[in-house]
Amino acid sequence: MTHTFLPELIAAISEHRYCEVADPSKTIAEALLLMKRQTWNTNRAVVVVEVPETPSDFTGYMRRLRTQVARRCRFFPVPRGIGIQAVVVAPGLGGSDVDPSRHVARIDNQWAIVQSVFLVDPETGTYRAANSWGQLFTGAHQDAINTVPAGSLRRHDA
Repeated sequence: MTHTFLPELIAAISEHRYCEVADPSKTIAEALLLMKRQTWNTNRAVVVVEVPETPSDFTGYMRRLRTQVARRCRFFPVPRGIGIQAVVVAPGLGGSDVDPSRHVARIDNQWAIVQSVFLVDPETGTYRAANSWGQLFTGAHQDAINTVPAGSLRRHDA
């Protein structure tokens, strides 16, 4: 089930001028997919990682993932920071106490921020999601990401 949404995700994100980064697992061990969009006024990345279990220090894990994604995308913080959309796939995430809203940026640090987090549990067939600027102000790429798991998984919000 884990990999079944990847082709759909690639298609959905490609419509928004994202390109795949070759061999993302070279620098991000758990990465199944890394896509980026860098234009004169935006820097964005979408990363899908699969871990064998929910990291015990999820905050630390997300901090390391953010840094790895920014570096792998060869991000340069001028003139804009990079906004990262992270999809984390792990058995047991559905029943864990990990709250995706606690792992998105509260403020823009003008470097690398996690704009949205999607937590996918392949065992229960559920996902949870949160965006940094609330549910009112989402980007088209965030909406596209959200529709992909919604097609094959149940949204589970605690």
